[in-house]
Amino acid sequence: MEKHSDESWKEDQMMIQLHHSVDHAAEAVGQAQTNPEQDRIAEALDKIERAERSCMNAIQLTENSEPIHELQEKLKKSKDALNQLH
Repeated sequence: MEKHSDESWKEDQMMIQLHHSVDHAAEAVGQAQTNPEQDRIAEALDKIERAERSCMNAIQLTENSEPIHELQEKLKKSKDALNQLH
């Protein structure tokens, strides 16, 4: 039982971190849209790339990938919005 709760805790922490990563990427894209300077666009691209890597890692490590796919969709929308800037 303890092992299951430990695994569950680790998965919960991973999902929280993934959610934060996707939120940070969306926030960076919003800042780039407001102030489309090259450094802000580059920062948004970097955060999107990090969030994409986190999503891929999470899919490999989790049994329930549905919440991850939802976050990937949110990330895709952010990426599409950023692509409209350049």
